[in-house]
Amino acid sequence: MEHKNILSVVEIKEGVTKTSYQILAKAREIADELEQEVYALVMGSDVKQYSDDLIAHGADKVVVVDNHDLKQYRTLSYTKAFDKVLDEFKPFAVMLPASQNMRDLGGRIAARRKIGLVAECVQILLNDEKNDIKWIRPTFDGQLYSDIRTNTLPQMGTVAEDVFKALEPTERTGEVIEFEADINMDDLLTEILGSVKRGNSNLSLEDAKIVVAGGLGLKEPKNWHLINELAEVLGAATTGTKPISDQLWIPADRYVGMSGRKVHPRLYFAIGISGSVQHVQGMKDSDIIVAINNDPDAAIFNVAHYGIVGDLFEVVPMLIEKLKKLV
Repeated sequence: MEHKNILSVVEIKEGVTKTSYQILAKAREIADELEQEVYALVMGSDVKQYSDDLIAHGADKVVVVDNHDLKQYRTLSYTKAFDKVLDEFKPFAVMLPASQNMRDLGGRIAARRKIGLVAECVQILLNDEKNDIKWIRPTFDGQLYSDIRTNTLPQMGTVAEDVFKALEPTERTGEVIEFEADINMDDLLTEILGSVKRGNSNLSLEDAKIVVAGGLGLKEPKNWHLINELAEVLGAATTGTKPISDQLWIPADRYVGMSGRKVHPRLYFAIGISGSVQHVQGMKDSDIIVAINNDPDAAIFNVAHYGIVGDLFEVVPMLIEKLKKLV
């Protein structure tokens, strides 16, 4: 059977994730160029309810793998279900969100099927002959972009968040395909006893109107209190750069950057941040960027609307005191 059509893997976290909608839009674009169809794959428990919405956002067919044992993500059970779907529908290309779980799933299925996987794509294009996918991803901390091709089918890539725009829902019609996965205890091996939701600050980072970010200019973790204190007086969310995350000052999924979170606040404070391309790609669309750095040649000043050249250990406490008098 010929490999054809585009399969968009949908992630469910209290509903369809934003990135899933964005990928569905790109899948629709590529499928239209190929004159093929978009299949949206949704796996989980009680997930058929999302079918009409996925069709409205661009899917021609929704493949529903509904099983109580898929209620929570576990590598082996999801891999087995995904593997069976690929055997049955033989897509030409597969697109997944570059989230923690979907990265895991993509890597596992690539190893199982011995197929290529391109990670953290920021653009997906067809070649001129329309017989190959150009997976575009950043390299060297975003200083270059690579056009990566795979020679296995299906072609597969994970997609970064906020690089595509979701389609507005329309009154489209489509087909819902209920697919049996046959999950059993041998596919589980682990038991999830409970889960803990992240704090509100993590959940609201992308939606925050004000964000205060810290970088290695803070020198030591004990100085992070300056970020927290400024954020508290502003009612802001906090974040940091990838090096800050790598050194475990903030959670691993909390940093802003090309491979991390993308934020678009009305006001963004960059404190002790040099301004690497990796970081700037995650915050450059902020309405107003205020940078505080003791290096007048720091790259962050190239994107900042307001810059303060000075010692952050002197500037930030003064700023906090001034703001406290205003609120």
